[in-house]
Amino acid sequence: MPFRTRGLVRRATPFAGIAAVFAVAIATGAPALLAFPLFLLAVLSVALFDNSAQLIGIGIVAALAILILSITQLGPTSNLATAVFEVAVLGIVAAAVHEVVEHARLAEGSAEQKAIELESIDERLRMTLEAAMIGLGLVTASGRWVQVNEKLVAILGRGREELMQMGLLEVTSNADRGVVEDALGKLGRREIVRWEGEVAETAPDGRWIPVALAVVALGDHVSGEPLLLVQETDISARKRLDGMRDALVAVRHVIVTANSWEQAAPALLGSLCSHLDWDLAQYWSVADERHALRLRNSWFSDGSNLEDFNDPARNLSIEVGGGLVGRVWQSGVAASLDDLATNDYEQASAERHVGLRSAVAFPVVSGGTTMGVIELLGRHARHSDDDLVTLLSTAGGEIGQFIQRTETAEALRHSEADHRAIYERSPIGIARVSADGELLEGNPALLHMLEHDLDTMRSQAWPDLLRAYDQAAGRARIAPLLAGIPDQRSVHVRAATGGGRWLWLQLTATSIPDASGQLEHLLVMAEDVTTVRETQDRLAEALDSQRSANATLEKLDRTKTEFLSIVSHEFRTALTGIQGFSELIRDGGIEPEEIRAYGGYIFNDADRVNRLIGDMLDLDRMESGRMSIRLADVDINDVVTDVITRAASGSAVIVEFKADLDPRLPIVTGDRDRMVQVVSNLANNAVKYSPDGGIVTLSTRAEGGFALISVADTGLGIPPDEIGHVFERFRRVRSGAAQSIPGTGLGLTIVKQIVEMHGGKIWVESAVGHGSAFHFTIPLAAEHTAPNPLRHA
Repeated sequence: MPFRTRGLVRRATPFAGIAAVFAVAIATGAPALLAFPLFLLAVLSVALFDNSAQLIGIGIVAALAILILSITQLGPTSNLATAVFEVAVLGIVAAAVHEVVEHARLAEGSAEQKAIELESIDERLRMTLEAAMIGLGLVTASGRWVQVNEKLVAILGRGREELMQMGLLEVTSNADRGVVEDALGKLGRREIVRWEGEVAETAPDGRWIPVALAVVALGDHVSGEPLLLVQETDISARKRLDGMRDALVAVRHVIVTANSWEQAAPALLGSLCSHLDWDLAQYWSVADERHALRLRNSWFSDGSNLEDFNDPARNLSIEVGGGLVGRVWQSGVAASLDDLATNDYEQASAERHVGLRSAVAFPVVSGGTTMGVIELLGRHARHSDDDLVTLLSTAGGEIGQFIQRTETAEALRHSEADHRAIYERSPIGIARVSADGELLEGNPALLHMLEHDLDTMRSQAWPDLLRAYDQAAGRARIAPLLAGIPDQRSVHVRAATGGGRWLWLQLTATSIPDASGQLEHLLVMAEDVTTVRETQDRLAEALDSQRSANATLEKLDRTKTEFLSIVSHEFRTALTGIQGFSELIRDGGIEPEEIRAYGGYIFNDADRVNRLIGDMLDLDRMESGRMSIRLADVDINDVVTDVITRAASGSAVIVEFKADLDPRLPIVTGDRDRMVQVVSNLANNAVKYSPDGGIVTLSTRAEGGFALISVADTGLGIPPDEIGHVFERFRRVRSGAAQSIPGTGLGLTIVKQIVEMHGGKIWVESAVGHGSAFHFTIPLAAEHTAPNPLRHA
């Protein structure tokens, strides 16, 4: 109600004003021209503040007032034109002012609407800014914060007021500050309109916060300094996942490329720290027969000042269940400590002393056995989530397999190196042979032993050695080389060296099977046993010599016995005859003819003894080398003829002598008396061993540079087992009828000695019951050695 009253009063006031002016003008008689400005003022006030209807109403009233005043004071016609003009001016001015006012009002309304809309937009922008899932803020080109949203405050971990007092550069890490500062400068100078990058910003506790940073140039600020829109996204989770993935990739890369744990440890531990944002990594290895853990390897970044912590740790021994590392070793499960300040074991105290705040440890496992524990430590308190634990457990398994594999490989390499050293330095020759017999390699001892290089050994010496092995194996009744050597038997073979020497080698072969049990290759060990073999041979020769000497002694003993038996028999027989016939002659009473006969008997017995003694002396001189022969040209046919004549006349046995002499036989060089002795002995033997009516044939002929003389009979013959002994002294055939035939057994021995002294040979051919044939050769005289037409018997 009060508002309505005030409105009515405000609308009535202009009318009241016009009425008052009109009344004063009528009362005072003032001209209309003086009242006109007042009427105009009233109309203008309405035009400025009221609507069109009010203006029209006040205008009509003002126009009527002017017309009435003009008519009243000056007459109806004299000033009508002036009054009309004033009314027109009043109307035009009122309309113009009203139009201007209307436009002003419309503009004001529009401005107010826009202001409301802008305020609404600003509110929506503020709400949007605060609700955004990324950090947003406005900074000046110098990096001073103008506005920040709540997400940005949360990302940086600082209060809004604190952040507004800092600049973008102040929350950026030292490593990235230069890059960001350069980007702000370029954006401020409009050299670029947008910059993006990943940088690290610092939290109040010193942690690095990885963010994706984008800065966009906006319009100028009220102050004229350009504003920059900052967009920040916390990429800690992504970086953590990327770091875990990269860490696992790096671990696997190191595992693939490294040859040993000692080579891999620095890179592997460093990769875990750098990719997972830890400051120190330690590998605790099981030692002391699995009773404790000891620090084996560690890594820390340069300039981290962790040497003072790491060095004493090398003398530390961790038992099962002791601290974080000991518990992980005991359980075989990864574990972490988010804040070392809450733990009071000895190692944690040392870690806190050097500024380490958090730790995670995981087992290094292979085949279900924990081989060690890797501990990662950092300078900031942090939570180790399940993803990290899973990653580290996976890495621990792969690292364990790698350590097991490399240590096995290292042990194998050491073993191979040891075997190679044994192979290379062994004093015994060693050959590695393929399943098809090809020489793959030979050690230096083998090559030095046989004086060959490897190529020559393969192409020449080895095939000969292989054949020699198989031949020796065949004699020993063992398998050939390539048939497999399960029992490692040895054989002795003769082998020629490259220097022309001959060696005795003891070859011992061993088969090496493959995984399927098939022959892969063989190892043949060759040992030079030449000295041993020669010693054995000398021993064998000595034993043979001893046996021969023993046999000779036995033979001499038998010979002595036979000699004594024969000599005593021959001497006794002869002496008995001499003694008996001498006693008959001494006693007398016998006829002269009987005396002559007895004297003949005595002479024959004495001659028999004399021949026996002569044969023994001749044999002794021959064997001692004291007998000499007088060489001259000898006609062998003449010697044979002379012997036949004497043997035929003096033989007690009736035999027929035949001569088959080569009339063209050349002269020989020899001692004629000894030739006669040889032929006579052979002829007498033929007669003794021939029955009555037997035939003794003497023949001669030339054979190359020798004269061949043969004496054959049709007598008893010689048994086969006696033929090889007929030329031995005192050796006589004792079988059958030959036992009763007298003789000393020296004749053939003397014959053999004489023939050999002349450079000839003697031998016998015989068959029991068919007689015997003795053959000997004498060299022809030098001038008669040319070939002549010969006649053969």
